[in-house]
Formats: sequence, structure tokens, C-alpha cells
Amino acid sequence: MGDEEEEPKYKLFVKGQEAPLEKGSQQYTGQGNAFYLNGDTYNGTYVEGLRRGKGSYGWKKFGDSYEGQYEENRKHGFGKLTYRSNVGEEDEEPPDENAPPRGGTYLGYFHGGQRGCPEGATAGEVPSDGTFTYVNGDIYVGQWQVGKKHGRGSYTYAKDGTKLIGDWEKGKIVVGKWVFPNGTFYSGKFRYNKPHGEGVWVFPNGNQLTGEFVQKQQPGDDDGAPGGDEEDENAPPKPDPKVWCHFKYGSAAAVHGGSMLTSNSEA
Repeated sequence: MGDEEEEPKYKLFVKGQEAPLEKGSQQYTGQGNAFYLNGDTYNGTYVEGLRRGKGSYGWKKFGDSYEGQYEENRKHGFGKLTYRSNVGEEDEEPPDENAPPRGGTYLGYFHGGQRGCPEGATAGEVPSDGTFTYVNGDIYVGQWQVGKKHGRGSYTYAKDGTKLIGDWEKGKIVVGKWVFPNGTFYSGKFRYNKPHGEGVWVFPNGNQLTGEFVQKQQPGDDDGAPGGDEEDENAPPKPDPKVWCHFKYGSAAAVHGGSMLTSNSEA
């Protein structure tokens, strides 16, 4: 987006002067309004020629806007980024293939222009919490790293009220709970934001059912397509495969009068 890539040409106006500064923001410290030739705008603080402190930036191309803290020309610290268009380079991927269109609001911490903390930072070392409210009403609340959901967090689906709560890595939940509005939940590991491997169902009455989720990849248009000798390192990342999930149940534990009764079953 505008302030994270190569700086476009602009005119900088300061209070009390009708004409723009001849040298732009070079060595300038104070408040200013920048109007870029590509239609972007910035209104906020400059320190020695760079955007630092509080400011607001608007992108003409997609209609996005940012209000918050800056450091070295980048979003850094606490801020609010609003996505208004349906397409763009910084599209945040929701956790399944029924992804809402681009749009929504992120309110939280930034580091070096990206949501959350820098790569390699540990939880609590650098502020990384943020809330992303998607255009379809889905909400993620938790930690971020290099622009992706990473650390502890919860994702709530607006369409049915289910939640994914647990540990996330690079935008995907890897271990945690799949919680339903009636109190039933599944606890275990995940892959592609879907349950995978051994886990346990826990029901509102206390009964439990252990077993294993098996994933099977759905056939796609590119199945069996030959690959080249070398992969393009500049190619965009491949999307997660679509998979079917089948639960193979094992032992069940029922609660009767305060005691646990167990049984084993075959799928």
C-alpha cells in the first residue's frame, strides 16, 4: 500500500503557507498535509523529514484509510486500518474457503508497517494484539506476527456463532478448540484450519468422545498437472487444498451420577 512501498511524488503543505514546501518533507519537523500525485493523502506529524508520531493516511486506489502511530514512514504502534475495497495486495485470509470479500477493520498494534510484531519476536516481548472485524461480520481477536494471525487468538464465525480458539501460526490455527454455541466443543490439532489427527469431543452434559479426524484432499482442476523443473520463487503462495474431514471415533466416556463409564467403538 501507498506508504509501505517506494514513496510516490507529493506536495507538502504546512500551516500558514499557501505554497508547498520546495523540498517536500526533507529535514522538516512539524505538522503537514501531503498530497501525492497518485491521489493518496497524509495528514500528520513529521520528524526530520519522516512520518513519525500520530498521523492519518488515505489510499485512493482502494479507498483504504489508516489512523494511528508512525515510525520511519511506516505504520508502527497502535492504529486503526480500514479496508474498503474488495481487492488488494494486503487481503487478509479468513480461516476457510468460504472467505468473505476483502474489507473490514483492523484495530491493534503494528510493527514496521505490518500487523502485530516482527518475525522472531516472542509473545509479550513486543505488543502484537489486534482485532480484525471482517466485512461479513467474522471477528478475530488475538496476536499477530508479520501481518498474520500468530500466537493466541480466537476467530468467531458470524454465520453460525462457532469459534476457533487456540494457537495460531502464520495465519492458521494449529491446536485448540472448535466451539459451538450450545457448549459442545472439539479439542485437538488442526491443519488448513480444520480438525486433523487425534482429539476429543466434549458435550454439555460432560460426556466425551475421543477419536481421530482424517483429512482427504478434494479433487481439483490442477490434480496431476506436471510441474516445472524449478519453482518460481516470486510466485504467490499456493492456496490451502480443499479437504474433506472424517471423524473416526474411538472410546466414549459417559457421565452417570457423577461417575465415568467408558466404552470402545470402531468407526
